Amino acid sequence: MEFLTNLFYLCAMTLTERIISTVGTHPEGVAATELVALLREEFHSPEGSSLTIVSRLVREGRIKKEDGLLLPGSGFKPAFHIVPDEKTSKLFKELKAALPFSQTSIWHTDAILPLMHDIPNFRLTIVGAERLAAGSVADALENLTDSLILQDSERSLLSRVAPGRELVVVTPQVSQAPVEVSGGVSVPTLEKILVDILCDNALHALTGSEAYAIYAAAFSRYAVSRKTLLRYAGRRNRTEEVNAILKETEK
Repeated sequence: MEFLTNLFYLCAMTLTERIISTVGTHPEGVAATELVALLREEFHSPEGSSLTIVSRLVREGRIKKEDGLLLPGSGFKPAFHIVPDEKTSKLFKELKAALPFSQTSIWHTDAILPLMHDIPNFRLTIVGAERLAAGSVADALENLTDSLILQDSERSLLSRVAPGRELVVVTPQVSQAPVEVSGGVSVPTLEKILVDILCDNALHALTGSEAYAIYAAAFSRYAVSRKTLLRYAGRRNRTEEVNAILKETEK
């Protein structure tokens, strides 16, 4: 049942975001029939379901309809999407082959560098895994990459982060975490990353005291779902902290 819940959450999120992203990358407009065909191909979404979401987005002003074409709404902000590179994609697919029933995600921290003021002198590949499977995931990764594999809970983690060192860190991934599929690879959404930088030791080491700056940049440049952000913050017991950051950055 938990797997089905996660699958529904994943599909529902990415369908809406895909519509907004597609319309946003076509400033000259895209025909509804063309958009519906794309969604049918990528998500097997029935025409009625796709058009229902389109109608809601039009009512909300996130997209608009003119002369039969769908256009970006006023104040449009693109969705944040991680596009994994070849090395990251390969590692994820090999991990899934080794542990086909594990619920994992993967991303490289270079994805959030544009949101930061100070660029860290080290890079991380983050592999999210269910807490009970973290050990098995770490063991499988040892056989798949030459990078140093660490678990986020290890006390020695911070002392082993060093300039130029390539690390793969296995972090806890709770059920119903907001992830999406990009190129066949499960990656976190921006909302997940914004909460994880407050929770995970490796990401905190990377971002340091820049949480407020990262939140401000994220909300300024991208479409961020507050509902998704706060729901996930609740899952990780960070609701109060996230609300405090939002209140401060909105001043």
